[in-house]
Amino acid sequence: MRLTAFSDIALRVLLLTGAAPEGEKLTTRAIAEGVGAPYHHVTKTVGRLSGLGLLASSRGRAGGVSITPAGLDASVGALLRELEAGSAMVECEAPGGSCPLDRSCRLRRVLADAREAFFRELDDVRVRELVSGRQAGPVLVSIGLRPPEQPGSTAAAPIP
Repeated sequence: MRLTAFSDIALRVLLLTGAAPEGEKLTTRAIAEGVGAPYHHVTKTVGRLSGLGLLASSRGRAGGVSITPAGLDASVGALLRELEAGSAMVECEAPGGSCPLDRSCRLRRVLADAREAFFRELDDVRVRELVSGRQAGPVLVSIGLRPPEQPGSTAAAPIP
């Protein structure tokens, strides 16, 4: 199974914002640069994740985006189930899709069951389990932040 680009970007946004120093707000432009995705796509993704309560966003000079506690506790399986809803695995599932074998087709049911098994496997995985300051550190530095505080180090702060 292949995730949609939207879901892929959403996971990257959550991982990056989850690894940012606590209390740090990231601009949508910085997130786009950090996750390597077009600004327009990241803006749409941030809007959707904010609507789901997984990100908090605010406008203005001190505005930006940060992950919420619900975002850190979100089930990856439930999130993907939500974001992938309506995406077709095969043409006959798509709106207006057609197949000469459409009548009495069993393939759709088998694929739907396989998709659900995929999501179920990820239901117990929480976003916080995937967040890695070590992994995101270089990305955070590239967008002008210090990596998150590691045990025994000084507090993370923006790079002057």
